[in-house]
Amino acid sequence: MKFTAKLFKLVFIATCILFTLQCGDRTVPSAEREPGAIRVYRENPYYFEYRGEPILLLGASDYHNIFQRTYIAEHLDLMQSYGGNYVRNTMASREITNGHRDLWPYRTIESTDDPLINIYDLERWNNEYWRRFSHMLEETHTRGIIVELELWERHDTYRTRDQAGWLRHPYNPDNNINFTTEESGLPTGEWHDPWNHTGHPFFNTVPGLQNNELVLEYQKAFIDKLLSYTINYDHILYNMNNETLEPSEFGEYWAEYVLEWGERNNKHIEITDMQDNHDITEEPVQRVMESDIYTFVDISQNNFQKGELHWQRIEYIRNFLKDDPMPVTNVKIYGVDNAPPPDDFWGDTDEAVQRFWRNVLGGCAAARFHRPPWGIGLNEIAANNLQSLRMVTDSMDFFNHVPSNHLLDNRSENEAYCMAYPANEYVVYFPAGGSVYIDASPGEYEVLWLRTQIAGWQEPYSLELPGIIEAPDEDHWAVLIRKR
Repeated sequence: MKFTAKLFKLVFIATCILFTLQCGDRTVPSAEREPGAIRVYRENPYYFEYRGEPILLLGASDYHNIFQRTYIAEHLDLMQSYGGNYVRNTMASREITNGHRDLWPYRTIESTDDPLINIYDLERWNNEYWRRFSHMLEETHTRGIIVELELWERHDTYRTRDQAGWLRHPYNPDNNINFTTEESGLPTGEWHDPWNHTGHPFFNTVPGLQNNELVLEYQKAFIDKLLSYTINYDHILYNMNNETLEPSEFGEYWAEYVLEWGERNNKHIEITDMQDNHDITEEPVQRVMESDIYTFVDISQNNFQKGELHWQRIEYIRNFLKDDPMPVTNVKIYGVDNAPPPDDFWGDTDEAVQRFWRNVLGGCAAARFHRPPWGIGLNEIAANNLQSLRMVTDSMDFFNHVPSNHLLDNRSENEAYCMAYPANEYVVYFPAGGSVYIDASPGEYEVLWLRTQIAGWQEPYSLELPGIIEAPDEDHWAVLIRKR
């Protein structure tokens, strides 16, 4: 029988009371974890700190909803062996590929003739889904790997390249026993085409938009369940949406909801809302940076830009934040050879590598290679560049450096990128060899070249600067220059 809105509210309130009693101290964070929780670094708020130390977040993984993979331990160990400490986890449920089936959070009541469509009870949980989620949290926490957690995945709601779509979504009134179209205001059937991902009523439920109280209560129940797990951990960065094009009010409502959970549980929370603006100078991204709600900004969609423009947009964000800095993350770096159509939309493997290095030298707090087939994931190239970048940053006083391309002269477009701790250390990245004049503080320097594609240091040598530095060949190179 379909529930009316009034009856659901009574059941929902009773369920929440019972859930809280059953959880006991589950919603109370471990006191010893909180002082070391992931948070904005006090000494340099463009970065994070974790367990009392500043941290640069670098990652490469093959999945976006890593919690859905029950065999993630080896994958995490492999990434960590190359210096990775950062993964992405969307609460996504849409994929059935290569013998794997993503789960939805709700109990299946009935199967249908379509293997992708089930009938769900939105008031009963799928225990295996939540067991997988708990497993991911524990495996990443044990290793000290930071999770950027995306609460709402719009590609599960719209028709996309995977098996997603409103036709198969549990909130589609045809696919649950809990409400009808008339009661919920939600449509049946499919919703729009693959690229017109806007305007779905699912993302308009909050009071500042359509104020759909019935559906909103079900959404709250999902977020409450999720937070009952994450509240016990100190390594989560909360991201309200994956590349949203929906009204900002939706993300802001859920950000405040999550922060209120944190307040009630004496929990420190860092939070953002990833926009889908490929031009990150546009208003929705600015709204995130200007908001009193958000504490960091994810500019993953800037990783559609190439070459010099990619760098310039990062520096635009840094400059925008100069009076009130916050960390800038890139949980998705696109680019891979032979990516799906449209041609040249994603960028190739070489461009992905360049984006990875430009993000870090441009002053971002986090960079992660996106999953296949739209990124290189954790392949050999990603692993070598992850290791190389970590080798460089671990060898320098990284958190005192700032982007410093102004110190490079005789530089052509996209030839070299510089980060410096002036008068002490300089690091320069060359995407394809080259030579530049570096206007360093006068003196003798130790010069260490790193071939980034194989994570191999060259023999160091001395050099008087200011002067010209020249890459050994036309490969990718990074050079660390330290005053003697």
